[in-house]
Amino acid sequence: MTELVSLAEDLWAAEHPLRFAGFVRMNARMTVARLPGGELWVHSPIPIDDSLAAVLAKLGRVAYLVAPNRFHNLFIGAASARFPEARVFSAPRVQEKIPSVRIDEVLSEGPPAAWGGAFDLRLVEGVPMVSEVVFLHHASRTLIVSDILFNIEKPEGLVSKLVYTALGTNGKLAMGREWPLIAKDRASLRASLRAVAGLDFDRLIMAHGEVVASGAKDRVQAALSPYF
Repeated sequence: MTELVSLAEDLWAAEHPLRFAGFVRMNARMTVARLPGGELWVHSPIPIDDSLAAVLAKLGRVAYLVAPNRFHNLFIGAASARFPEARVFSAPRVQEKIPSVRIDEVLSEGPPAAWGGAFDLRLVEGVPMVSEVVFLHHASRTLIVSDILFNIEKPEGLVSKLVYTALGTNGKLAMGREWPLIAKDRASLRASLRAVAGLDFDRLIMAHGEVVASGAKDRVQAALSPYF
């Protein structure tokens, strides 16, 4: 059974194991927030079975599903099918990758009014291959990211360690070295990273790696500043 863990008031997370190319292992994290009206906001859904769905139902109604970049959409279709009344929000260019999945709204600068002011968001510009959106949960001062930062302190297996070492993310909070290489507009990427680092947060939740429960702002600034 997938465990939903409380991280702060009205904020939870659950993890699902992933394997790439047969050898590279990591967990993917889904983040759940309860909005001021009591509805649930689900970021980067993982597989949601009956047991996990029942746990969510006790917290509130799943009303919003978020695909935060062009890689964190593997399970958005299944989540939408399980919660057909939930509105599906995505980062730019996700729909062209998964045209069979219903997307109700593409995120842009400024959070949707339906979220009740619970979040701010920033687009990570200049890297259309990823097209990531990051979120600030105001009440808990939590920054929620997907792939701009990893914090896998203890990678599983030799191949995983070698891959993360090559990317500069092995055993630490870091942004992968590949980002500037795949950027189409490095100036826009740098400006976006400065904007993200400048947000008011203390906790960091990322899709891959250990949550930073407090003191995250200084660590994020240190991780991102080489790419400013």
